[in-house]
This record gives sequence, structure tokens and C-alpha cells, in this order.
Amino acid sequence: MYLSIAKKMIIYLAVGYLSAVSLLYLLHERIVFQPDRLSPDYAFRFDQPFEEFFLDDPSNGLQVNALYFPAPADAKGVILYFHGNADNLQRWGGYAGDFTELGYHVLAVDYPGYGKSPGTPSEENCYRSAALAYQWARKRYPAEKIIIYGRSLGSGIASWLAARQPAQQLILETPFPNIPAVFRYRASALLIPLPLKTSFPVADYLNQVDYPVTIFHGTRDLIIPYKVALALHPTVGADRFITIAGAGHKNLSDYALYHENLGRLLN
Repeated sequence: MYLSIAKKMIIYLAVGYLSAVSLLYLLHERIVFQPDRLSPDYAFRFDQPFEEFFLDDPSNGLQVNALYFPAPADAKGVILYFHGNADNLQRWGGYAGDFTELGYHVLAVDYPGYGKSPGTPSEENCYRSAALAYQWARKRYPAEKIIIYGRSLGSGIASWLAARQPAQQLILETPFPNIPAVFRYRASALLIPLPLKTSFPVADYLNQVDYPVTIFHGTRDLIIPYKVALALHPTVGADRFITIAGAGHKNLSDYALYHENLGRLLN
């Protein structure tokens, strides 16, 4: 009798386990990508000059909505800004001033499915968006005038681009080694035995970048925990892994240490 009960318990646990794994495998992309769409006639509003246009790839029909923020004076170069996994350019364009006031133009793009960009968000479509942004920049600036900047999910996109294209430097804000590592930390390794469809292997890409890489991360980040990000520390070195004590995932720009180091990097 007891053996029969034990067998049933094992079966129930196994079924529950496999159900949880399957559900996570099927839904993880909804967690990774949380776009906020905008109507085609939406009018962006910012407190600094900007231009809006679309970047197109005729070979696959990809269209990417882009915002360009010019520096107020003679520019040192351009920053390609790749944003996080949620919202759209109406929010992310608000950070352009951190860079334009330091003398850099900014080009920011919404990935397919975000904002006004048609299509479906996916890892591959994000990479294609980055390639279009870089093509736009290279027609106007030499590689040594281009800085690639990725925030949160954008760190995976920026790292992919930096592993393939020359630039002055790569800057990552609140990055991760790869998507499965974040899920393992937050949901326990027992729930992630299957390879996820979405990876963004930042750590692998950084090993292929042959120019300076700098990382900013806060010690109170609850989205991409600091302990997870520390896996990238050996790749960039102690002097380029900048820890913002007390900062979370969304408020690094509230800290003077962030702006001091950003100013140094963009000097």
C-alpha cells in the first residue's frame, strides 16, 4: 500500500515537473519580449530635437522605426542605443540627453513588434535591427566614431553587433551572461533543463569583441541580479566592470558614479 502511494506521488511530481518545464519553454519568449506597440500616427514628444524615420531591409521586408537625436554642438561621434525588453522609443528616447549633452549623436531603434516597428519580436529580428542601425551609422561615420550601447536585453543585441562589426567601444548597462542563466537563477536550475529558443549569449559574444568593453551594474538589481552579471566580470576585467552600489535595474542614471564614468568614457 505504502509503495503504491509512493509511486503515485512520484508520478504526480514528475507530471507537475514536466508541465512546469513545458509551460516555461512555451512562454519564456513572452517574458523576454514585452513590447508596447504604438499606432502609426503616434507623435513622439521629447524636450530636445530629434528626427524620426524608418530603416528598411528590402531583402526580408524588415522595417525598423528609428529616432535620431543630434548633439547640440560639434559631435564626437554617434551612439547606437539598444534598449531593454519592454516599452518603446517614447520611453527610451528620454535617455538620449545623457549622451547628447556629452557631445554624441544618438540613434535608437524599436525592435520588430515594438512601438511603430511592424513584425514580431524575436532574437533574430533584434539582431537584424541592430545590423540596420549599424549600416545607417557606417554610411555617415567611420567605425572609430561609433559607440555601441546596450541596456538590459539590449546588451545581448549590442554584444552580438560588437562581435561582428568594428567600433570605438561597447558599453553595457545591466547586462546578463545569457538568457538561460537569468532563468536558472530566478526559477531554479531544476526548472530549466531544456534549451530555450531565446539565448542572447552575451558572454560568448564578448569573447569575440576586440575593442574596449565597459559594464555598469547595480548591486540591488532585482531583474538581472548582480550575482548573475558577475559572470561577465572576468571577461572585461575589474577596472571595466563598474559596480553602482545600491542601484537597481532601472535607476543607474540616478547615481553620480554612473554619470562620472560615462563622462570619462565619452570624453
